[in-house]
Amino acid sequence: MNASNNVKQDGSLVARNHSQEQGFTLIETAIALVIMMIISLGVASLFAYATHANGRADDRELAMTIAQRRLEWFRTIPFTTQTRQLAYSYPTGGLGATSTAGVEETVTNAGHSFRVTTIVQNTSFVPSGNPDAGAPTVKTIQISVTPLGSVSTFDSVTITTQRSTQVIGNF
Repeated sequence: MNASNNVKQDGSLVARNHSQEQGFTLIETAIALVIMMIISLGVASLFAYATHANGRADDRELAMTIAQRRLEWFRTIPFTTQTRQLAYSYPTGGLGATSTAGVEETVTNAGHSFRVTTIVQNTSFVPSGNPDAGAPTVKTIQISVTPLGSVSTFDSVTITTQRSTQVIGNF
């Protein structure tokens, strides 16, 4: 600042009044930095959560692909007297009923491992007194696919369908 600004008309020096100057104090700056840090940590944790959720969504998508592929395989098996009791095994088995716990397999898709549980249940039967009495006419098929290492039941995909035979009559 130039010295002539501090001189009165009569030539005497005048002390500058510093109370008129405006600016941020060190405390105000520190508080602003703390607030910005808290906001930044919130955004960073949200980003980490979103990344994790996106990875889980990818696993669910791969699980759905496996389940749909299995379901399509089941649809290619004709429901006949030869296949309705043929033991289930993927990819060469039949439509035979499994235990209530199902058949578990481990499948790898796109570098991720999944547990596939398949349950085939006989739902309806040919009534007694008819030819083929007691033979299944309707089967309920449930396919559950879960990523290995999953900690949540929401990561699992389950598809349920029914197959019926072409048995003539009211059953």
